[in-house]
Amino acid sequence: MLRPWVGVHSSSSSTTTNPCCFITTFPSSSSSSSSSSSSSSSSASQIRVSMAAASSIRIGIVGDVEFQLIIFSTEFSRKHDDWDLQEDTKALQFLQPDKECGDFGNENVELVKSVSELKLPKAVILGNHDCWTTQQFSQKKKDRVQLQLECLGEEHVGYRRLDFPNLKLSVVGGRPFSHGGNRIFREKLLSSRYGVQDMNGSAKKICKASVGTPEGHSIVLLAHNGPTGLGSEKNDICGRDWVHQGGDHGDPDLEQAISNMKETTKFPIPLVVFGHMHKELASRNGRLRKMIVVGADNTIYLNGAIVPRVKKLFHEQQTGTGSSSTEGAPVSLALEPSGTVRGFTLVEINDGKLDKIAETWVSIIGDEIKIEEELILFQSGMRASSL
Repeated sequence: MLRPWVGVHSSSSSTTTNPCCFITTFPSSSSSSSSSSSSSSSSASQIRVSMAAASSIRIGIVGDVEFQLIIFSTEFSRKHDDWDLQEDTKALQFLQPDKECGDFGNENVELVKSVSELKLPKAVILGNHDCWTTQQFSQKKKDRVQLQLECLGEEHVGYRRLDFPNLKLSVVGGRPFSHGGNRIFREKLLSSRYGVQDMNGSAKKICKASVGTPEGHSIVLLAHNGPTGLGSEKNDICGRDWVHQGGDHGDPDLEQAISNMKETTKFPIPLVVFGHMHKELASRNGRLRKMIVVGADNTIYLNGAIVPRVKKLFHEQQTGTGSSSTEGAPVSLALEPSGTVRGFTLVEINDGKLDKIAETWVSIIGDEIKIEEELILFQSGMRASSL
C-alpha cells in the first residue's frame, strides 16, 4: 500500500525551510526546520482554506513507492520501488516543491537510503511494506526496518512533529507501518519502539506529537493510511476495493487523533496527507478511487497513492542495414527507451490560502524536463466533493 511523502517550496523573500516526512522543499537555501518527539521539541461549496504560512508554498507528494513514498516515480506495473534518485531529483528540482512522503518497497533499504540522500527538505513516514517481513526488532543485529529508520533519522515523522519556522508550518506524523483497518499492524514493532499497544494509545501518541507546535503555525498531518470516516464505497478515498461489499479501511486512531487535536488545540489542520490506497482499483477495469475529500470544517484529505507513478517512454529506432528509401530493402524498427514520465501530487498555498491541488506528470528525457499533464483536483473557489 502507499507510504506518503510530501515536499514543500516557498517563494517568499525569506529563506526556505527543509521539511521532512516526505514532504520536500525546493530549493532549500537553509535548513531551518526542527523536529520533535511526542514529548519535546527538537528538530462543499466555495472552499477557502487558511494557512498561516509564507506567501507562496508548494508541497510535492509522492505516494507508494511501495512505498508510501509520496515521491515521484512510476512504472507500467503495480510495483512499489518506483524511485530513481537521479530522475526524481531532476523532476523535483523542476517542480520546486518544499516536501514529500512515502511506502518505499518491501523493506528496500537501498531505495530508502537513496531517498534520504535527496538534497531537498522532506518528511517521510514508513508504511506496511517497509516492515513486510520483520515482525519484531532483532536483538542480535540490525534488521532492515532498523536500517531504514537510521537512514531517515529525524526525517521519519512517525509519532513525531517536524517544524518549518520559515513556512509557519508543522508536520505531525501518524502511525508508521499502518496496514489500514481496525487492527494494529506489527504490534511488536510499535510496542518496543514507540510504546504503542492499541488504537487508543496510538491516537494519544499522535496527539502528543502536536504538543509544543509553535505559535502561528498550521499543522499538516502525514500518515501512511487515511482516517476512518471518509466513506465505505469501493471507490471512496479509503474504501475497500478488494471485497464485494466494500467497507471503510481507514485508520480509526488517526480519525480519533484528528478529532481530539481539533478540540484541544488552537492550530488549524488544513491538510491531511496519506497514501496506501491505490488510485487504480483492484478490479483493474478502469475504475478509479476518489483521491480528495473536503471535510465539513474545510480540512482537506488528500491521497497521494498514484500507482504506478512512473511510465517509460520509447522511440522507434531503425535497425539493420536496410533503408526505407531503397525499394525492396527490409526495414526493421525496434523500440528503444528514451525517458520516463513521473507522477506527483502538488499542493500550492498562496498568501496563506490553500489555492490548488493537482496530479502532475513530468517527463524526463535526458536533460529535457517538462510538464506533460496536469489534472486539477482542487482549486480555490471551485465546488469540491465534501463530507
